[in-house]
Amino acid sequence: MKKILFVCLGNICRSPMAEGVFKKVIENKAVANKFYCDSAGTSAYHIGALPDERMRAIAQERGIILDHCARQITVKDFDDFDYILAMDTSNYNNIRNLTKDKSRQDKVFMMRAFDSDKSTMDVPDPYYGGMSGFHDVYEILWRCCNNFYNYISEEQKI
Repeated sequence: MKKILFVCLGNICRSPMAEGVFKKVIENKAVANKFYCDSAGTSAYHIGALPDERMRAIAQERGIILDHCARQITVKDFDDFDYILAMDTSNYNNIRNLTKDKSRQDKVFMMRAFDSDKSTMDVPDPYYGGMSGFHDVYEILWRCCNNFYNYISEEQKI
């Protein structure tokens, strides 16, 4: 079983949506039993909170239920997960700074490294914007999660 952790700042917008989208991707491909997914934040701002209601609404429109409760990433996550996907450069750096171990750091990827649109490496944080930002994030994550699935299915021969 491959274990994937999606990480953003507060774990209430981008990373729970990425977790939900990836679960939908693997459900659609009938391989959900081969994966375990979770999400976390680099900050402790929202520990225990449900995802942002606007993000949950966007997800629900697409048949995705976001019921994850926010948590903060820990050093132990490097032992528990095979892949850690950061939503932006700041979180990528913060995650990698949790350990000096190169093999652990090598588990960390930028989410948009798997995007066909390479205009930026950051998934924008929609928190302070309008609903269009939440729609945009969903579209970005849908592309990235499908491409990430293709990447790991080739790499792991799934």
